[in-house]
Order: sequence, then C-alpha cells, then structure tokens
Amino acid sequence: MSRSLLSKRPGEWPLPPDPGESRLLLDLFPDPLIVARGPRRKVIAINRAFLDLIDCQEAEDLRDVELSGWFHEQDQHRLLSLGGDGESEPAAILLRIRHRDGWRPVAVVGGRRVSPRGEARWVYRLRVIDESGVGLEREMEEQRRRACDAVRTSLRIFQLTEKIRTAPRLSTLLIGVRDEVDFFCRAGTLLCSDGLGYRDVRLWSYQGAAEEISWCSHPSLSSLDHLSDDSDPGYRRLPLVVGNEPPCGLLELTIDPREVKLLEEAPLLKDWHEDVLQTIGEILALTLQNLRLHDQLEKQALLDPLTGISNRLALVSQLEKEVLRARRDDEDLGLLFADLDGFKGINDQLGHLVGDDLLQEISAMLKGFFRESDHVCRYGGDEFVILMPGTGLADIECKGWELLEQFRQIQFLGGRAREVSDLSLSVGVTVLRDGLSGEDLLAEADSALYRAKREGRDRLVVVEQDTRTEN
Repeated sequence: MSRSLLSKRPGEWPLPPDPGESRLLLDLFPDPLIVARGPRRKVIAINRAFLDLIDCQEAEDLRDVELSGWFHEQDQHRLLSLGGDGESEPAAILLRIRHRDGWRPVAVVGGRRVSPRGEARWVYRLRVIDESGVGLEREMEEQRRRACDAVRTSLRIFQLTEKIRTAPRLSTLLIGVRDEVDFFCRAGTLLCSDGLGYRDVRLWSYQGAAEEISWCSHPSLSSLDHLSDDSDPGYRRLPLVVGNEPPCGLLELTIDPREVKLLEEAPLLKDWHEDVLQTIGEILALTLQNLRLHDQLEKQALLDPLTGISNRLALVSQLEKEVLRARRDDEDLGLLFADLDGFKGINDQLGHLVGDDLLQEISAMLKGFFRESDHVCRYGGDEFVILMPGTGLADIECKGWELLEQFRQIQFLGGRAREVSDLSLSVGVTVLRDGLSGEDLLAEADSALYRAKREGRDRLVVVEQDTRTEN
C-alpha cells in the first residue's frame, strides 16, 4: 500500500501520489472523492463512490471534464473558491450536484494539495446530507421504545380495578402533545378526572437548577413550597425520572381518604395501586423527556454551533415563510447578503481559532444591529444573510449603508484584526417583487454581493427590479 495512505493522520484523506495509483487508493474511501487540476478543476481521478453518486459507469468518461459542470450553476463559484487559501481542513459547504434529472444536496470539503511530485492538485470529499441529528434521533427512538414497553406493562395492570382500567387514558391523551404547556395541562387534567380522581395535583418542571410549578389543580397550590406532609397517608411525591438521568420533573398528589382506607385493608391491592402510580410517573417522564429531546434536536438542526445564530437550514425555512407572509399581507420583504473581506488574512496571521473568535464577535454585532423581528443567519464560512420583514428597497439600502459605516468603526479583536488585514464588508441587497421565489431573492442578493467584491469591496450593491446599481 502507498506510503501516503499509511502515513495519514486519523480522519484525513490522502492525495494520490500519481494518476496510475489514484483509483486504487481512492476506492478505499467510502465517501465520494475527486482529484482535479487547474483553475477549471479538470478531473484527474475519482473513486467508485463518486461514480455511484452521479450514476456513471466508467471513470474514463469523466477524465479531463470540468468538475464545476456537475454542480448547480448558482453553486459553481462557491466550489471554485472552496479551500482556495490552502487550508488543511476547510469547513464543509452545502452544494447541489447533478443527480439523474435533478439536483442532490451534498456537503463538500476540499482544498489545494501538493503531490509528492510537487504538482498542485485539488482534492474534494463529498457527503450526502442525510446524517444530521442521528445521535439524538437514536436516543429519541430508544425513549419511544421504552415508553411503549411501559404502556404495555401498564395496560396489563390497569385491568385489575376500575381505576386501573381508567389509567390508559393518560397515555392516549398524551399522544401528540404539542409542547410542554400542552403536556402538563393534559396530564394534570386527566389525573384529576373522575376516572383517576386524584386530589391536590401539582406537576413540577425541572430544567437544570430551575424548578417551577407548571400545573396545579387549585390556585392555593401555586406556592413553591413542596407539600411534603409525611403524616398524610394519602400524599404521594413521584420524581419524573428516566433511567439514571436527573429528574425532569415531579408529580405531587393526594389520594382520596376513602380510597386510602380501602388500600390499607387490602395490601395486595395497595401494591397494585403503587405500581400504577409508578407507571403513570414513568409515562409522564418518558413523554416529557421525549418532548425535550425533540426540541433539542430542532434547535441543533437550526443553529450554527460556532456563533449561536441561525444557520443556512433555518434561513431556507424562514425565507419561504416570510415570502408567503409578505405576499399574503401585501408587505415588503428585504434581504441583505454580507460577506467579510480580508478574513483569510486573519486566519493566516492570527490562526483559525482567532478567526472563529472574530466570527463570533461579528455575529453578536449583527444581532445587536438589526431588529428583533429581523432574521440574522450565518449562511456559511464568513457569509451572513439578514431577512428584514416589512422593509422596502429604500430602507434596506439605508440600513446597509449604516451597517457598512458601523462595521468600519468597530475595532474587532481589540484592534488586532485591522492590524493584520484590510477587514471590511461587501454587501448586496434586494427586495421581494412579483414573480420572485425565495430562492430567486437569495440568488439576486448573492450576485449583487459578488459584484460588490469584484468592484473593490467595502461597498454595497442594490438590486432593483432587473437592474443592478452600485452605491
């Protein structure tokens, strides 16, 4: 096996030493890989995984073909700029690759490499977008399985008494709860219903160190003091726990005195009733935990992990919603596309960790600069998109100018940023018009942004109908 493959660090993917050995080495990797040369990225070598991705049989059919032709025309400039600074591990970007009669989203990592012969080559690794949130989804599936097991066990117990036969309504009622407010309201209402008939019911929510009463059967129970009266034989306090995890909540209730007397006289029935209470607590805990896992999954999918602002996936979803809302309410919708100039110099001179600090500072600055009703998103790399509902062309152009002026005055990284780089912003702005989709709106602003970069940077370009004007 080639020395270049044997000497790679974990997680790396090597550059084949020469075309004769490339196919053999590239086929060892499960992800689609491409080796190209020249400014137009003409294909030198590919592996079987890439052939399968584009539904092609022979690698020779693609030799010397320009790689950019396989990607959507709106993404080609991003492919050509990927890893242009020679970074060893550039961040992945989302592109669309031709797939039969349509386009398929892929995450692409790539950059410039130098072969053992000293020749410049471009190496790209692709991954089909289908794995986000896998860990959380598996955990949620396990929670669903455990909930089903608990429900099946409870159903066998519920057949023993009239109360036990009523309890399945709890799991049935909790199916399809929308959020935690809905969950606590439904659960508390059923626990106090004629079928179960518990008194003085309180449901607590625990999140970290925070404890709050989320539902109670009477206003007099709204005090944060726990009803820990051990002298009352009917009082029960059930932590809502899943496995060995910390409690996610607490159930407090009181059993009717007449029922307490009956249970005391029938020890076997009392044991069955305690089992029912434990099962109810487990069903509540599993449902609540599942809601929180689902919420966590949604947040992770829609937030940029570095900056904490919305990511590209959130932008695409929000853009379509805002377009529909603007058309329905006959309101304006503005879009601002901004890109950092000189960011490469920050990474080269101060390192990528400092570059990450800069992106965090700029994200915080953008969040503070725009309105709460605006949507600030990190589009990818050092690009940002801001959706501005209710904003016309004149207003968004004015806002763009104000943004450029404020950006010029801020001393990012305590002044170090401008010492090593001509840091500035290039901005493209546009507004929604008849006949435009959300994707069209984004593409227009993107084109205006790159015109601003081509014509000198640190400037703003406005798209008005079909005419682009520099400002």
